[in-house]
Amino acid sequence: MSNGAELHFLGTSAATAQSYTGHLKFDEFFWVSNFVELRKVAGAMATLEGLTRTYFSTPSGETHEAYQFWTGDRWNSEQPRSKRSEFDVSHAHLKGGVLFPDETWRQIVTIEDAVANGWRYTNIGVIRSENTESEFRNLYMCEFVRDGEAAFSLSALTGCGVDGYDEWPDWKPFAARPMGVREVWLGYDANGSSGKGDCGALSVCVPPLVAGGRFRTVETVRVQGMEFEQQAALIEEYTQKYNVKHIGIDVTGGNGEGVYQIVKKFFPMAVPYNFNIASKRALVMKMLQVVRAGRWEYDRSERDLIQAFASVRKIQTPGGYITYDTDRSRGVSHGDLAWATMLAVINEPIGAEREDNRGFAMEF
Repeated sequence: MSNGAELHFLGTSAATAQSYTGHLKFDEFFWVSNFVELRKVAGAMATLEGLTRTYFSTPSGETHEAYQFWTGDRWNSEQPRSKRSEFDVSHAHLKGGVLFPDETWRQIVTIEDAVANGWRYTNIGVIRSENTESEFRNLYMCEFVRDGEAAFSLSALTGCGVDGYDEWPDWKPFAARPMGVREVWLGYDANGSSGKGDCGALSVCVPPLVAGGRFRTVETVRVQGMEFEQQAALIEEYTQKYNVKHIGIDVTGGNGEGVYQIVKKFFPMAVPYNFNIASKRALVMKMLQVVRAGRWEYDRSERDLIQAFASVRKIQTPGGYITYDTDRSRGVSHGDLAWATMLAVINEPIGAEREDNRGFAMEF
């Protein structure tokens, strides 16, 4: 920089994020896996007197490793009982910033705080209309997803994240054929009209080569304002970009059915899925099984994908049945990417990873 300062951008691997000496700026720390170990090794870069460590992020969930760091529970657990202190991390207390006994200054700044202090570039009304109430509170009002509300464990989801450039040697994201001739499965969630144009989400998943191997979500796309013909054309582009062997499409509502009718003309093997209580439960159960088994990977840059899975909730219908859903009645929903991914992964039936009854396989 003009003043002689240098900026070094490091990945979120604990094995490599410890190479320099200087101020540490840790972005989106509530969304990285293995936070405790990463904080320990990366924090060493700011050991010298006068250097600072700054952590900033939108909140994720109360089950994330960083939550105990934020609430002070981790610090208190290491102190004698006489030195423990209650950390008030409510917005009312932290609106102006507070220095705590662990020598860490904490502050919460919501979108409303920013606008009240002169930020003129965001229309809160528009933001509210484009998100569900729970999404707005989480993404813009700094509220954490409470333990037990989400269908997927946030800690398990973040643990599936990898550095794709390091871990996937066959993945060339900027090439004309990012996965070469390797088979991929597509999932497409086509939402209905919301007054802002049709929107949808596409997920590209690489299935395992062997039973019990790992799925990889290598690309996701969210689209808005496209008619169903345009959405079908987008899917066709991806059949030329990848060696596609499966396309699962949500046909619930008129737009999804329209997309499917066009797609099956150029890809007859496309599979329509009508979302109902049973089908949603099957999709989530399959994905839960894959995540718990450590059989899913995504590039850590796909933060919207994890937010999507975090928005999936277990609900009870008026008839007493348990199913899963995201509130998609107010336009764009972060849940779309999750449903699209599940529509791809479900092409491997539940239990298929143990077809030979020997149970375990490792893919190299």
